[in-house]
Amino acid sequence: MGLDRWVYELGEKILVESIRYPTVLGDSYRDIVDYYAEVLKQYGIHVTIHKVPQDLVRKHLAPSMNPDKPRYILLTRIGEGEKVLQYNGHYDVVSPGGGWSKTKPFEPKKIDDKIYGRGSTDMKGGIAAFLASIIYLAVKEEKLDHVVEAALVPDEEIGGVTGTGYLVNELGGRPDWVVIAEPSGLQSMWIGHKGAVWVEVIVKGKQSHGSTPWLGVNAFEKMVYVAKYLIEHVKPVIESRQSVYEYDEPKGRKATMVLGGKLTAPGSINIVPGQVSFSIDRRLIVEENVEEAKKELLKFIEEAARNAGTEVEPRIVSELEPAFTKPESPLSNTLTTIVNKVLGFKPRKIVCTGGLDLHYYTSKGIMAISYGPGETSAAHMVDEYIKLGDLYKAIDVYVEFSRKAFK
Repeated sequence: MGLDRWVYELGEKILVESIRYPTVLGDSYRDIVDYYAEVLKQYGIHVTIHKVPQDLVRKHLAPSMNPDKPRYILLTRIGEGEKVLQYNGHYDVVSPGGGWSKTKPFEPKKIDDKIYGRGSTDMKGGIAAFLASIIYLAVKEEKLDHVVEAALVPDEEIGGVTGTGYLVNELGGRPDWVVIAEPSGLQSMWIGHKGAVWVEVIVKGKQSHGSTPWLGVNAFEKMVYVAKYLIEHVKPVIESRQSVYEYDEPKGRKATMVLGGKLTAPGSINIVPGQVSFSIDRRLIVEENVEEAKKELLKFIEEAARNAGTEVEPRIVSELEPAFTKPESPLSNTLTTIVNKVLGFKPRKIVCTGGLDLHYYTSKGIMAISYGPGETSAAHMVDEYIKLGDLYKAIDVYVEFSRKAFK
């Protein structure tokens, strides 16, 4: 490693201490933000903490997401100039689950060159890396002709509306370049992610007693015909579409459509069901957009209903716009050059099959990619871990990239 040893030790310390905060669905959010703020202030770096308005939190979060617990966004910056490079990281983590064998989820443990604990990879490791990098540049009093900013946000794991969404849409500010330190792995750079449209299809019939089925219309049987039509006539059309770009999962290059992840049929055995519903999970490649996908899907559902001779009520449950920054963009190319210089290889420029906070930026025309340390396969898993060697290498990359951005 080419930097002073203390910056790697600092990155490790920030990582280890941050894992101790069980930041699940609003828990310990203020505590971890205060911790990060205190670390930065120790090095003379100014910090601003914004509380997300509680009415906005309650509006967008379901009761299961603890909407009464406050959410916070921390912003810090160094340097001067018109151009702004922003590092983004979410400090919330998924529930730890059971079955941990290396350590307890929120009791970080070092084994060989790995740190175990919930959030080590996704994504407190990335946060530790870019905070250590910013502190290093501040301590060295490097003269930057641009601004390097860090944004620490909540709730990415539940969609990000009350985190990065609020940051971008309400707090304002338009960074020129954004790097989200998600665990892409140092060998890969995520230049975008797939989109999604979730639909609940309510199929209506007429309820009657099971002993007199001729008095009713079986909504379940109608649903079977609707679903059969979609499976046989629509799904092949959707899944024939393939992206021209490389994805983290080779099969992720195609658009997909999954039926029946959620089924609802209120009633009991001795009735003819008068209403049932099933879900559709439609995933979009980066060449598609949500509005066109919604219109097409609703049209196909209406066709299926006519074919089945029934009435349906489709409801859009959720939507996620695909995110995409061109692989030849100045941001992607500059970061590739820096990684090659520092680590000796060029990262693959690929699209993430899952969802990230990138779309909040790209939907505003802001260039944004994800690049960060961690084990992609360990995210959300039992015995989550990150390799310290990768954490140190990420610090090296972020320091050099922060120096050379916009050159």
